[in-house]
Amino acid sequence: MQVNILGLSAVAFFILFSTSFLLILFVKTESQKT
Repeated sequence: MQVNILGLSAVAFFILFSTSFLLILFVKTESQKT
């Protein structure tokens, strides 16, 4: 079974982007509470 490097990197990039976006959003809301 051949692994599509482009697809794999795209998925990894998407996961990294979504997690970092959620993290920034969480930090923003936490800082606004205080």
